[in-house]
Amino acid sequence: MSQALRKSKRAPTTPATATAKTKATNTNVSSPAPTGTVGSWEDDPETAVGLTVPTPDLSKLPLAFSFPTGGPPPAVYAHGTYEFRYWATAAALRRGADYWAQRVPLTQWQGGPSLNVVLDNGFELDANYNRTGLNFFHGPGVTGTVFTCESPDVSCHEVGHAVLDAFMPELWGVASTEIAAFHESFGDISALMSAIQIPSLRTAVLAVSDGNLYTTSRLSRLAEQLGSALRAQDPGLAEADCLRSAVNSFNYQDPMTLPSAAPLSQLSSKPHSFSRIFTGAFFEILGVSLAAKAANPGAPTETEFLAVADDLAGFLVQGLKWSSPVVTNCYAQVAANMVIAAQADPTYSSIARGVFVGRSILSLQSASSLPMMAKVKSLTAPAKSAMAERVPLPMVGLPASQYGIDGVLFVEAAAEPREFDVTSAGFNAEPIAPQSGTAAAKAFVDDLFMSGQIDYGTVVDPERRLVRNHKTKTHALVKIDGGARLERRLFNCGLCARGTCH
Repeated sequence: MSQALRKSKRAPTTPATATAKTKATNTNVSSPAPTGTVGSWEDDPETAVGLTVPTPDLSKLPLAFSFPTGGPPPAVYAHGTYEFRYWATAAALRRGADYWAQRVPLTQWQGGPSLNVVLDNGFELDANYNRTGLNFFHGPGVTGTVFTCESPDVSCHEVGHAVLDAFMPELWGVASTEIAAFHESFGDISALMSAIQIPSLRTAVLAVSDGNLYTTSRLSRLAEQLGSALRAQDPGLAEADCLRSAVNSFNYQDPMTLPSAAPLSQLSSKPHSFSRIFTGAFFEILGVSLAAKAANPGAPTETEFLAVADDLAGFLVQGLKWSSPVVTNCYAQVAANMVIAAQADPTYSSIARGVFVGRSILSLQSASSLPMMAKVKSLTAPAKSAMAERVPLPMVGLPASQYGIDGVLFVEAAAEPREFDVTSAGFNAEPIAPQSGTAAAKAFVDDLFMSGQIDYGTVVDPERRLVRNHKTKTHALVKIDGGARLERRLFNCGLCARGTCH
C-alpha cells in the first residue's frame, strides 16, 4: 500500500444523507437494487475526508456504467486498497451521472446505454473520455502511487465530458479552442456540482468560508492530489494547491491572441488554460447568488447552498439548449442564453449579467440586447423544438503542407450561421469581432501540431513529422481523397500543462 494512501486510514468518515430536490430516474428492472454501503471520498484523496454511501447501482438508466468484471462485493474497505478504489470510483461516477440525468434530457450516453470504465489503464498521470468509455491511470505521487480514478474531482470531470457529448455531440470534433475549452469547463463544473450534492461537504465549506462561497476551499480546489503529484515533477504543471482552481480573476481574451503555452498565472490558448475563464465566472455567479438568496447573507445554510447550485445548473443546461448554432466566441453565446434562462428571477439574471460583463465574456452592448433576444427566442422556441436532427457541421479545408500533409486537411469548423450578434469584449470594453470559423480552426490545428497531440498514422511520412514527448494523442489524421481529415479521439484531463507528458 502506498504511503500517500496509507495516511487516509485515519480520515473521518461521514455518513451521506439524502439531498434535497432529488428526482427518480429509470432503473434497469432486470437487476435487483444493490444493498449495503461502500466507502468513498467527499471530494479528493488529498483532503482525506471519508464518506459512506449506499451501494451505487451501476446499471441504473439512462446513464449506466460497465465496470471491470469480477469486482469486489460491496463493503466499506480499507483506504488504499483496490477494493476501496473500485467502489469509491463507482460511487462518484454514479453521483455525477445521476445529477445530470435529472437535468439534461438524455436517453443514453453518446456511445450507447452503458459507458465502459477502465480503473487503471496504465502508467500515466492522466484520465480521459473517448466516447465509449472513461479511462483512468496511475502514476507517482508525492509519497506514493496516485490512482486518478480515486478522486471524485477527476472522475466527475470526465463524466461531465460524457454528459455534454451525449447532450451536444456536435461539439465533439469542432476545431475550435473556445469550444474545446468550454468542454473542459463543463467537466470542471460537473466536478463542482457533483461535490455539492454531499450535505457534509456543503456544511464544511460554508463553515470555513464565513458566508463567502467565492473563496478558495476544498470545493474550489479541483484535483488536489493530482496537482501535488504533477508539481513534484515540475512546478509548472499544476496550480499552487490543486490541478485547477474555480477561484480566479481571468477575464476573456480572444484565444487567437494568446500564446500556445504560458505560466499557470496567465492564460494560454490551451483549452484547459482557457477553460478557467468560464469556470471562474460560473463559480463567482454561484457565490454572489448564494449571498443574495440566503435569508442571512452572512450565514447561508447548506440547503440554501444546494438550491442555488441547482438553479444555476438549470440555467446552464437551458442556456446550452438555446445555444444551437456552433460558432466561434461560444462563451458569449452560452452566457447570453444563461442570462435569458434566468430572466424570470431578476436577482439571478442581474448577477449573471454582471459577472459575465465584468469578466468580458459579454460586452456591454451584447448585455443590453438580451431583452430583445429573449423576446425573439420566446417566439422561435416552439418551431426549433420541432426541427429535425442537426445537420453535420461545415467542413473547411486548410492548406496542409506545413503539417507535412500532401493536399488539404479537412476539419469541422465552428462556422454555422449566427443567430444573434452577441460577442465578448476586449480590454477597452469594446466588442470583439468574432474570428471566422476557418481562422479559428487553423489556430486550433496549429496548436495541436505544435504540442504533439496528433497521431499521424500513415498519412505523413516519418521524416516530415513533428515529434514531441506527448504520449496522449487527442486527435488523429485519416487519409481521404485530396488529403486528410482530422478526427478527435478523446478529451483528456489536461495534466500536461506545457504540452508534454511525463
